[in-house]
Amino acid sequence: MGFGNVTSTSKTIKTIDTEKKISVLIVEDDLLIQKTHKVIMTKFGTQVQLAANGKEAVDLFLSGSSFDLILTDLEMPIMDGIEATKQLRSMGVTSMIVGVTSRNQDSEIQAFMKSSLNA
Repeated sequence: MGFGNVTSTSKTIKTIDTEKKISVLIVEDDLLIQKTHKVIMTKFGTQVQLAANGKEAVDLFLSGSSFDLILTDLEMPIMDGIEATKQLRSMGVTSMIVGVTSRNQDSEIQAFMKSSLNA
């Protein structure tokens, strides 16, 4: 199962292609949260890969990997979610990127969203 594109008059909408499994990259430094996200995503039948920080995520794409969905934490060592998202977008990565954080300050959430997250 994977994503395809449908173009409407205002924007491109992702659709699901039932022929291919959805591939998910979980970018998270906390092992318990990594495991939690992996269990949830696996229950939905997705293929899951883990990265412990943003640099590992960027390196995966540089080495030729691609993913339909990226779940990324905000705060991580080496490279945070904001910088990773900016770098991925500057590399032309069009995967859906969803920010996941426990932070609740509006300014931090807004900065994360402005890095070109989809949600």
